[in-house]
Amino acid sequence: MTTERPARHPIIANLAIQVPALRLYAGLVLLTYVLMHLTNHIFGLISPEAMEQANNYLTSPWKSAPLEYLLITALVTHFLLATGRLARRRSLRLKPKEWLQITLGLLIPILLFQHILGTRVAETVWGVKPPYERVLADLAVFRPDIGLLQAVALMVIWTHGCIGIHYWLSVKPFYGRIRSLLGFLAIVIPTLSLAGYMSAANTVIERAAQGGTPYLAKLINDAGRTAESFGFYTRMSEYLLFVTIALAASPFIVRQLRKVLERVRTAPSLKLPGGRIVRLTPGATALEALREAKVPIASVCGGRGRCTTCRLHCRDGLGDLPAPNAIESAALRSINAPEEWRLACQIRPRADLAITPLLPANATASDGRRPGGLSGSERQVVVIFTDLRDSTKLGETKMPYDVLFILNQFFAEMTEALRTTGGHYAQFTGDGLMALYGLEDRNIRRAIENAIRGAGEMLARIDKLNNQLRSELPFELRIGLGIHVGDAIVGEMGPPRREQISAIGDSINTTARLESKCKEHGVPLIISEDVVLRGKLQIPEGTNLHRESLRGKDREVAYYALSSLPAITARHEKQLANAPAE
Repeated sequence: MTTERPARHPIIANLAIQVPALRLYAGLVLLTYVLMHLTNHIFGLISPEAMEQANNYLTSPWKSAPLEYLLITALVTHFLLATGRLARRRSLRLKPKEWLQITLGLLIPILLFQHILGTRVAETVWGVKPPYERVLADLAVFRPDIGLLQAVALMVIWTHGCIGIHYWLSVKPFYGRIRSLLGFLAIVIPTLSLAGYMSAANTVIERAAQGGTPYLAKLINDAGRTAESFGFYTRMSEYLLFVTIALAASPFIVRQLRKVLERVRTAPSLKLPGGRIVRLTPGATALEALREAKVPIASVCGGRGRCTTCRLHCRDGLGDLPAPNAIESAALRSINAPEEWRLACQIRPRADLAITPLLPANATASDGRRPGGLSGSERQVVVIFTDLRDSTKLGETKMPYDVLFILNQFFAEMTEALRTTGGHYAQFTGDGLMALYGLEDRNIRRAIENAIRGAGEMLARIDKLNNQLRSELPFELRIGLGIHVGDAIVGEMGPPRREQISAIGDSINTTARLESKCKEHGVPLIISEDVVLRGKLQIPEGTNLHRESLRGKDREVAYYALSSLPAITARHEKQLANAPAE
């Protein structure tokens, strides 16, 4: 039984899911602007004048008040949210790809501020016009070092954005189909952009060599550059260099200050299978703690709560965890996860917690999309084994294709009986099958009731099949049913890409052994005493309770051999419908 956890305030829950979305949307706005800017550079393969003409349609519209405000807001929002997320991290043991994205993102303000200062800021404050030919003269003739820096900045910004797009789309089912195309565009666009930039810069260098000082002076005068504007640029460049470096360092400074303040607090721990203990830095996510301790764990989306590959089975301490936030709740619902499952990237344990990672460290995005409610979890289920009697004799008296036809009809009727009573077909056993009840509903008494109804449906459908195939059958078909209840490991089993939900465990083996007793007792149904007691079933008076050690088992099992189904009274059915889950 788990402790009831208080729900978060709706505003806090909404913020929890909106903050990552805001960071994503702001990043998409910025990447759109960068894409249009790079496309504008491609026209440099023609001429600087072609770049200027394309500028009217690609980048100049961003100077309009609405788009400029949107761009500035996106820039500030994305930087603050991204650095804030970095500052909140309790561990900096990240994947190389994550470190690359973070490092590139922090470098962008340092690499880009001079370009923004010399173009848009100079235009707004001093009225200096920024035509491409004048900007190219600045970067290729007057300050080729800054020109090289801007080429590097172009690659840094584009790579940072592409990594962000990869993390965003990596959990989408369609990403595998378009990944090659996006990879091609990610290489071609900046390559053509750099080529266009260099071609136009070389054109300006040639014009400067031919026109000399008069040519360059005309560019400066036509642009409206003055000594005052140049002095402003020089002073602000020195000031903003320190500001941008301080901004890039701020997340790490904040982290260190927080670590100093938190040393006085007692840290909780994570207990892993095998007894290993991982200490948690206060406020750290389980994913951060595991990475810090060098415990391999999957996280395709980089800890953003999208892929669910870092899913954990939480044991002792689950009740002390805060309720899932909106991001985690949505992700867990998408895979139909049980209550004891949580995401390592979203939980911040405040007390000791026993956990088991549910996916291997090399899990992929497709693994994360698998429904998880029935994957590798221990639970109580009701098991039915069904076996077709005299199937060997049937094969001796009928042609193989006739036997195949009869068996197909048999399995069709049995699976339909399961479907109508809430059972799950779990395993094919040659001339029989295994079924599970209680996968969707944790009320075990209700699962027993459904299993008894399922058994009744199977027996009724065998009678129906005998009537339908009377002319085809050398003898009437009969089945044996074994029913038992107990703990089992339920999950996806089987070879790669051929998995199906099934179960393993002692209760499964016991059920198979009980079914084999039908032949010995000459009855169609064997039900364990556990099923009768837990389902509060009414066994016909005078029915003997058998106790014996089944084949391959040391412990005695009590069971009833029945010729007809046990009954559930109408009064008990009403109680059962209202009974809480056990």
